Amino acid sequence: MPRLADLDDLLFPVREYPVYARIPGSSVPPDGEREKRIPIPGKKAIVNTDTGRVIGVVNRDYRLVDNREALALAEKCCRCVFPETRPSEWDVWRVDAPATGSHCAIDLKHHTAALDFHGVSPDRRPDAYGPFIRVTNSYNGSRSLGFDIGFFRKVCGNGLILPESVIRFRYTHRQRELDREITFHVARDRLARWKASFGQYVRALRGCPVRRNRFESLVIKVLRIREPTEAEPGSDRGCEWNALQTTLKETCGRYADELGENAYAAFNAITDIASRPPAGRHFHPERHTLQRLAGTWLVDFSRRCRVPDFHIDRYLREWEARNQEKQDERPANRRSDRMPRTEPPGRVDDSRWLFDDSAPELFIDPRDAENGRSIPAESQRAIIL
Repeated sequence: MPRLADLDDLLFPVREYPVYARIPGSSVPPDGEREKRIPIPGKKAIVNTDTGRVIGVVNRDYRLVDNREALALAEKCCRCVFPETRPSEWDVWRVDAPATGSHCAIDLKHHTAALDFHGVSPDRRPDAYGPFIRVTNSYNGSRSLGFDIGFFRKVCGNGLILPESVIRFRYTHRQRELDREITFHVARDRLARWKASFGQYVRALRGCPVRRNRFESLVIKVLRIREPTEAEPGSDRGCEWNALQTTLKETCGRYADELGENAYAAFNAITDIASRPPAGRHFHPERHTLQRLAGTWLVDFSRRCRVPDFHIDRYLREWEARNQEKQDERPANRRSDRMPRTEPPGRVDDSRWLFDDSAPELFIDPRDAENGRSIPAESQRAIIL
């Protein structure tokens, strides 16, 4: 499914509506209505009023923060993290969201070189890096309103998200948490350590030989790309996998030619794919998730590759085993294990729903809106368990 990459596509107006279940009746009641309308307690729908599309069903205490407000908070965050900068020096850089606009990530970067730093010493072909601020927001409860710091390579725009929190602000859209003045707490000492450590990480990667034929394996393992167990030649899945393999080969070859056969070149291939994820079903489509994986891997690999008996093949096996252990430790009752992902209408917070064609229809009652109209919830039908 195509993703949204233009800021204007995310600034649509949204509105809250109560949610009801429409129960078909077998006879005509005295008031002339042929159906019963039962309110869903504790729930409300978030609607894109431009299209009339339901993009989320959430709890009643969910505090709606629209993307314009989230962007304004991100601009405030930039000034708190880097007080030496002016508001006019920050620009919206990248936007990423599913086609429904149910959640998003918006990046702001400083458009001068005042905040640049270098990953290696000047005598070794330095690469300039700069910071960016990312705000995440959602209309379906799938993402907390949050702010992260990332670094990107100036020459190509490849970026990663720091695995360690520097900005202490992340709320879950609950009314009691957001109905107050928002203050950002910045761990400046932690940010300074990260910038200093980043140069050490890059130097460790530059000094670690990695054969060109291992680049693709690193990208696949780090970004958790799902290799198909079997894909028939000519099938959609097979064609997608072949196209992805071609992209990986071209990307890895380009950085090997530019930077040599070392872990730093492989790192740039990883961040390139993470920053520009190709369409397909073989790995997570969201830039935020992939760039966070890249940041986590950078820290881990740069430490392990300095061990005297380090070997890349053994590292790949251990990395895959650790990730598998983390997946096995996830609770069995997580929402993703209980119900299939449906988008739209989006995630339903803290409730259990099934969708069935024979069930009462979920709808928004226009009588509870000032000038609304009946908006079907994406032709879904809801049963409360």
